[in-house]
Amino acid sequence: MARYSGKNLKVKVGTVFLDGVESMDIDETVGDTDLTAAGDVWETHEALQKAWTGSITLKDDRAVAANQTLRAGDSIDIEGYGEGDAVGKSYVSGSATVTSNGISVSYNGTAARKYALKGNGVLTEAVVSV
Repeated sequence: MARYSGKNLKVKVGTVFLDGVESMDIDETVGDTDLTAAGDVWETHEALQKAWTGSITLKDDRAVAANQTLRAGDSIDIEGYGEGDAVGKSYVSGSATVTSNGISVSYNGTAARKYALKGNGVLTEAVVSV
């Protein structure tokens, strides 16, 4: 099993990489419905539609070049490279809606910008080939 750290993490929105990425989380889920009836000995269920959500946390950077201009309601195409974007490394991609954006600041810490995402369609996993 190959393990890796997130030190080479990159997140791309559209064709531009975000600056100051601290973390990215992606969660893929599936709904289900209970098919159990009275008298059944075991519960049964059926899987329904898949969905995915995510979040991105960045070191807050107000410079235009940092590309940290997303706002709630924005529709984006996103790619997340957990190991970096070199050939042979895996990544996830999909279209999403930014469902919230916020800034977290403390008097003795680094300011952070946080975005929450809701997938709009399929989440694809692939390997960088070029």
